[in-house]
Amino acid sequence: MARRNYKFTDKKHTRRGLGSLVLGALSLILTILSLSLSYRMSGEAGSIVGLMGIFALLFSITGFVLAVRGFREEDVYYITSQIGAVLDGVLFIGWALVYMIGM
Repeated sequence: MARRNYKFTDKKHTRRGLGSLVLGALSLILTILSLSLSYRMSGEAGSIVGLMGIFALLFSITGFVLAVRGFREEDVYYITSQIGAVLDGVLFIGWALVYMIGM
């Protein structure tokens, strides 16, 4: 017998959580792109890779702040805020370590 799931709610995902997820995805793409370019060029990629890294760091910070603000909304699903907070937090820590090691 097939079991059907019905949804009797008007909850939506938080807009801030969705924004956090988008910024986290952009930060992840920039991180992968900058690391692969730097690896291919043996660390001599130039300032464009550094600029991509700075933008990735800024996107992750902004995304994390949006995710935290998304938790304050009421009667919404928090899964996008949770995923965004974890993704942006991990990317921020990664970039912070890269910058600390590079100093």
